[in-house]
Amino acid sequence: MKLETMEFEELDRIRIRLIILGGVVILIFSLLASRLWFLQITEGKKYTEFSQGNRVRLIPEPALRGIIYDRNGIILAENRPAYQLQLIREDTPDLENTLEKVSHALNLSLEEMNKQIMAKQDLAQFKPIILIDDLEYEKAMYLEAFQDDFPGVTIVVQPRRYYPYNNLAAHLIGYVGIVQEDWKKLPEEKRSSSQIVGHSGVELMENDHMIGLDGGRQAEVDHMGREIQVLGEPVASVPGEDIHLNIDIRLQKVATKAMEGESGAVIVTKPRTGEILALASFPDFDPNLFSGGIDLGNWDRLLANPEDPLGNKAIQGLYAPGSIFKIITAYAGLDQGVITPQTEHVCKAEYFIKGRDEPFKCWKEEGHGKVNLLKAIMGSCNVYFYNTGVGAGVEQIHKYAKLFRLGKITGMGLHNEKAGTIPSNEWKIANLKEPWYEGETPVASIGQGYITTTPIQVINLINILANDGLWIPPSLFKEQKGLKPQKIPLKEEYLNLIREGMVAVVNSPGGTAKKVKFEEFTVAGKTATSQVISHKTLETMDNETKANKIFQNHAWFVAFGPAEDPEISVLALVEHGGGGSKAAAPVVRKILSYYIDNIYKPKNNEIQQQNFESTYLKFSDRLRMAFN
Repeated sequence: MKLETMEFEELDRIRIRLIILGGVVILIFSLLASRLWFLQITEGKKYTEFSQGNRVRLIPEPALRGIIYDRNGIILAENRPAYQLQLIREDTPDLENTLEKVSHALNLSLEEMNKQIMAKQDLAQFKPIILIDDLEYEKAMYLEAFQDDFPGVTIVVQPRRYYPYNNLAAHLIGYVGIVQEDWKKLPEEKRSSSQIVGHSGVELMENDHMIGLDGGRQAEVDHMGREIQVLGEPVASVPGEDIHLNIDIRLQKVATKAMEGESGAVIVTKPRTGEILALASFPDFDPNLFSGGIDLGNWDRLLANPEDPLGNKAIQGLYAPGSIFKIITAYAGLDQGVITPQTEHVCKAEYFIKGRDEPFKCWKEEGHGKVNLLKAIMGSCNVYFYNTGVGAGVEQIHKYAKLFRLGKITGMGLHNEKAGTIPSNEWKIANLKEPWYEGETPVASIGQGYITTTPIQVINLINILANDGLWIPPSLFKEQKGLKPQKIPLKEEYLNLIREGMVAVVNSPGGTAKKVKFEEFTVAGKTATSQVISHKTLETMDNETKANKIFQNHAWFVAFGPAEDPEISVLALVEHGGGGSKAAAPVVRKILSYYIDNIYKPKNNEIQQQNFESTYLKFSDRLRMAFN
């Protein structure tokens, strides 16, 4: 009996414990349920935002590219803000709806934005996708103002290269574009800014110096992608080096205006220092087209243009120098004793050479009559220089052309400068597998045939002449490094004779460039015509075909002044312009006119007048000798 009583008491205690335990369990579940209710219902929206939530992101700060200035501190290339419309899919709960709202609010193509997303579909969800690379300022500000309506869509400001003068000096300054190699291989501190690099001109030459060091910061951003706070100390970016050029944008403008509608090249330099004051190639282009990546339409138009707007004709264009080369032939003749200043030849517009039935022609149909060296340079008489060149021989012509640095790159620094060709017997055997024939020398004597030069080489030749045989390398930069000036073994008396002939070209009644004459600023110059097709081929064409511009000769004119103390030299090459005096000389005159009126400052009026009178008297004496 006692045993049974104890069993009932034990069972009762167990039942009580179970009731207590059950109550505890019910209480715990009640608390959990109430907490879940609180989290999901009462605070659900808040914690949904947290779940999409605040994140720590590394925000890079690209370094600004260095600025390019002209000689007077005028900005030629700088940086402007570009407003990128970016999307982070991780921060966009309803992607389709958000994109539709963006499209409607900003009047943007929904199809184009979806294309950008599809192209980056393999990108991590937290990585930004650029929907629009360069959004208009007003639209960017609208989105910033109503950011809450567009979750995951943000405006990021990026530096974009900007050229305030558009086409001016485009070939010289160059343009930038997206890097071609794997930029991830670059040092981390240069990765962001190095995605944009120079592709031509100074932008390419000085690219490594103009790229700075990137900065950045770690920031906490909310579910909308907005920055809440910066974590730690940000690292400031370091801008790239600024570049200072010798270019004078005023002369560049004048040169461009003077060449309006033409193709070719213009170069302006300071002979005494080698400074390049202007350098232009035509037709040109707007480098701003490339800043954000050029579109296919504009790229195709540039490539399809037969006048090659992307090529820099000032340093890459290869042309026969025509009559400018007579400077070389004259010097070779004088130095080899083939001619003296008094040597005369009779020009009847034709020159015959043994073994050739057809005569070589002079440009002047009626001929120049009896001419000496001064008259021959002044009137650009072909027959005189046929005689001189044949007397000297092609090897001597080649030798002196090389002395004047033709057939060599100038080393000015711009990429892809071409050397051209100065032929010789050795050159012809190596390249054409046949020897030089004497009948080819007359053509070479007047700068035609196999001879090709670039405009920068031609103005380099003129500067050597103006500097009494001192070669000063052409320089683009205020602080130019590289080649040093070099004294070329040329005789000053022969250089003086040739310079006086060039003064006569402009200042004598019989000169070929009288339109470039200025009072109290003595200009020395030389016209030239560069054949595009041979006379023989031209004779087979009818008049209508001959009149086609593509068959017209190239026109040259080169000048320096004041002749007694040269401070400026100018070259103009007008492709298919016809004659040098007709097409190229007016271009040079406009540039010189602006220079004289706005930049030129005589060092001392009294000394200047004495120098002018001394030079003029020398010139007058020789002129009288030439005509007596």
